[in-house]
Amino acid sequence: MELSPNAEAVDIKPTLTADGLIKTSPTAPPVTTANITAGNSGLTVARLDIEILPVIYDILRCVEKDPLDNSTKQRESQECSQKILELQKRFESARNQIKQLPGIDYNKEEQLQKLELLHNQLTLKQQLIRKYKDIQF
Repeated sequence: MELSPNAEAVDIKPTLTADGLIKTSPTAPPVTTANITAGNSGLTVARLDIEILPVIYDILRCVEKDPLDNSTKQRESQECSQKILELQKRFESARNQIKQLPGIDYNKEEQLQKLELLHNQLTLKQQLIRKYKDIQF
């Protein structure tokens, strides 16, 4: 048991996510990539704004065009450059959003240590529950 910011007791349970990360969260619905939240920001994996495929498609369409006159070639080249810059901005935005997700700053060893600690706590608590159930008053 740990205390929440409201000083209420919260049962923290480790959960293994689909991508192999260990997430600790209060007893609640199972943790999925769709409902992992980042602190107070409310950012979830499902709410990440990472739309790069349409921009890549636009870049490919732009490169495939082969105009014959030079003025059209130059204009198409400028459009492609703009779209590449837009793609770079979207990559940077995606990096920033991913950095805000919870658990991204823990490596595998830290997660395994935390899991071991939580397993030990669970075992001790289960033993205490059994002990107190067996005591007769």
